[in-house]
Amino acid sequence: MDQSRIFARTTLGCGALSAILGVMTLVGWATRQALLLGLRASYIPMAPNSALAFIALGLGLMAIAAHRHSIAVVAAGVVGTIAAIRLMEFTTDLDIAVDGAFLHVPAARFGLAPVGKMALFTALGFLTASVSVTMRAVGERSSIARDLGGGAALMVAGTGLVFGLGYLFSPNAPLMYGTHSIPMALNTAIGFLSLGTGLIAASGSSSFPLKRLCGPSTRARLLRVFLPLVVATVGLVAWLTHLVSTTAGASSAAITSAALAMAAILLFGFICERIAGRVGEDLERVEAALKRANDMLELKVEDRTTELLRAFCELQRAHESLQNAHHDLKDAQGRMLQQAKMASLGQTAAGVAHEINNPLAFVTNNIAVLKREVAGVHDIVCLYQQAEHTLEEYEGDLLDRIRILSAELDLPYVLGNLAGLMDRSREGLKRIQKIVSDLRDFAHLDDSDEREIDLNPGIATTVNLMRSLAASQGVSLVTDLAETPPLRCYGAKINLVIQNLLSNAIDACSEGGKVVVSTHSDGDGVRIEVQDDGSGIDPAILDKIFDPFFTTKPIGQGTGLGLAMSFGIVRDHGGTIEVESTPGVGTRFEVRLPSASRRRLLSMARSPATAAQGSR
Repeated sequence: MDQSRIFARTTLGCGALSAILGVMTLVGWATRQALLLGLRASYIPMAPNSALAFIALGLGLMAIAAHRHSIAVVAAGVVGTIAAIRLMEFTTDLDIAVDGAFLHVPAARFGLAPVGKMALFTALGFLTASVSVTMRAVGERSSIARDLGGGAALMVAGTGLVFGLGYLFSPNAPLMYGTHSIPMALNTAIGFLSLGTGLIAASGSSSFPLKRLCGPSTRARLLRVFLPLVVATVGLVAWLTHLVSTTAGASSAAITSAALAMAAILLFGFICERIAGRVGEDLERVEAALKRANDMLELKVEDRTTELLRAFCELQRAHESLQNAHHDLKDAQGRMLQQAKMASLGQTAAGVAHEINNPLAFVTNNIAVLKREVAGVHDIVCLYQQAEHTLEEYEGDLLDRIRILSAELDLPYVLGNLAGLMDRSREGLKRIQKIVSDLRDFAHLDDSDEREIDLNPGIATTVNLMRSLAASQGVSLVTDLAETPPLRCYGAKINLVIQNLLSNAIDACSEGGKVVVSTHSDGDGVRIEVQDDGSGIDPAILDKIFDPFFTTKPIGQGTGLGLAMSFGIVRDHGGTIEVESTPGVGTRFEVRLPSASRRRLLSMARSPATAAQGSR
């Protein structure tokens, strides 16, 4: 049988016992049977109201066992009201006569105790029992309510036990009224003990006080062993003392009480010694096993820690090796792509220069010769025009054809604008020569080594080459080139950095935007700034813009290598490249290139993530 069913049956049985005691008392009042009123003629009888209260609370306890909580609440409410009125009569001068409301008992006294009236402790017990029943009925899902109900039930059972032991110790012990009578009937004490026990069982093993007795814990097991033994010993000693005191003299009772006390001491001492020995042995055995297990665990932990540390070191070395290899691979790939791009750019520039320079040279020469020859033709035509009178006089038909042809050609306009046309053609050829020269200056095809140069001309050339792209997107390019000291560097690579920054800045601007390129002297170095008023950079990708192959452009429109190569070029020159960006406001890139003397003092390898303050 499971524990819950045992508690339910205990609750039901205790409720039935309480109700039966109340019924027996009412029958005793009806038949005037002393045994039914107080279980003994010399004991005070139970009051009628107390009997009715036991019947009501007993039925309420049975209703709790049957899960009829509303009935239990009603019964507790009635009994609690009666008990409260009775307590009010004790504490004030009011005489409500609640004891005669249901059954009238002739006035009598048992010593100084009034017969048929509910005693003070009885009223307190019923009020506490009503509270316990109510807590159990309405607070089934509240652990606090169940604990409070269990505590009140323990007080009810304790009240019954105190007065029951009073009868067991001595029937003449003065408790309240100053006489030799006990102011609570023995059957009332038994009823309270039954009610309290039933309410404790109704609270369950998870509530106070049973939660301290139930369960597999050591405390609960020891309590289950000691508590019945203590109760049985105390009851046995009390009963024997009472028996000796009523059958023998006072001296015999004293000696017997002392002997019983000594026997109880020896019994409990023997039991405690056995328990302490067994518990001590178990504790020593457990402590020894725990110490051995702890020592073994420490050894295993130490060995495992050593193995894990060794494995971690190996893993860390492997990770560092892979990371270094990955960085080297990225750098090598970037350098290869950079070299390929520079080589392609050089080949393209060389091809363009070769293809344009040859025809440009003879076209320019031919234009010069043509201008000279056309000047002579112009003079001859003017002389022919002076012969119109002669032709009109001798060759009229020929003059008419000349005039018609002259009108068709608009000869005066051609003669007047022929020199200007030659000049504009020569100007166009000069512009082509300038473009070729800028292209050669941008790529520095004739520079294969590092040399000391002024960066401003190369930057100006790069800006000029990017103007057509900027114009196609409606973006204006502005330069603010201050005087800067010459730097020892690879000019073509620096121009490539400026081209990448300009390309990104132009792409970030909408139509009508502006990109400003400026240079400044930075001590004995140079600071280059490229600032736009474009869309700005998302802070979420701020630390990724210098990573190889990272791009925000659509597929096919960007390789993600422009800024990565620019960072590598600036780093190889011992410089830094930083960026500040505000979404919706614009972006500013700042390139710092140190002099050769300062370059030797700076680190040649910096992380793109720490150099960047933003991203495109």
